[in-house]
Amino acid sequence: MNPSWQQATDVWRLYSEALNALEQHLTEPLWAALLAELRGCKGKIVVTGVGTSGIAARKIAHMLACVERPAIYLNATDAAHGDLGFLDGDDLMIMLSRGGNSDELTRLLPALAAKKVPLISVTENPASAIARAARLVISTGVQREADPLNMLATTSIVLVLAIFDAACACLMSESGYSHQTLLAVHPGGDVGLTLSQKK
Repeated sequence: MNPSWQQATDVWRLYSEALNALEQHLTEPLWAALLAELRGCKGKIVVTGVGTSGIAARKIAHMLACVERPAIYLNATDAAHGDLGFLDGDDLMIMLSRGGNSDELTRLLPALAAKKVPLISVTENPASAIARAARLVISTGVQREADPLNMLATTSIVLVLAIFDAACACLMSESGYSHQTLLAVHPGGDVGLTLSQKK
């Protein structure tokens, strides 16, 4: 067998096993708490991270907006240069960081505390700065990243996205979200075309 094909299938198997393990790692009370935070936010849901976590944060904010949660991605660097000004106590901050101690995120914590903005931290390090500052900490329980050095956010990011995709699916089911609801917020592209033909 070609070594690169073997490595590729090993990665996919790793992802599959890690996704299956989420059911054992996350508890039902923790899941209920996460949904309650997302459901109960009276202001904006603000999602941030840096590097690969920042890219995942954009996707999570987009998905939440698609299911009619008022979510926005916040660039952590811009946040430290004035964008923190739009936050208030009705908002909810979600920070993504595997290690939980990225300078770009930790320097935002005093302002969040001063503004009384609650924080959900998604991190694998319960002793990290963002975990200690959070009222809810979510971890994926990742055992192994997919890259050969076991350093890059690969498996862990797949798991983070899976957690929030599932949360969005639950919020859709709870709200009675329909094809027409989605069409109202997603009129463009093939999704919009397909939905408009269902009228």
